[in-house]
Amino acid sequence: MRLFHGEILDGDICPDCVLTGPAGAAAKIRARLTALREEGGEGGGERKRASLVRRMERRARLLDGTPSFSLGARQAAVRETRERR
Repeated sequence: MRLFHGEILDGDICPDCVLTGPAGAAAKIRARLTALREEGGEGGGERKRASLVRRMERRARLLDGTPSFSLGARQAAVRETRERR
C-alpha cells in the first residue's frame, strides 16, 4: 500500500499498519525508530541511518496529521491480510 502526502508518494505502508489506523501506524514507526536509535553505534552506515531516521520521522508526522485512512485503503488491507492467511 502507498502512503502519499498530497499527490507526492512518500513510501509504502503495510496492510497491518493501515488496519491499526493512522495513530497505530505512527506508533509502530516510532517503535521502529526507537530500535534503530538503540542500534545506533553498531556497525557503520551512520549517514544512511540518519537519512532513514529522517524519512521515518516524517512519515510518523504525516500519519499523526491523518484523521483516518480511506474506506478503499482499509478494504484493500483486509483483503491482503486475508490472502496471507
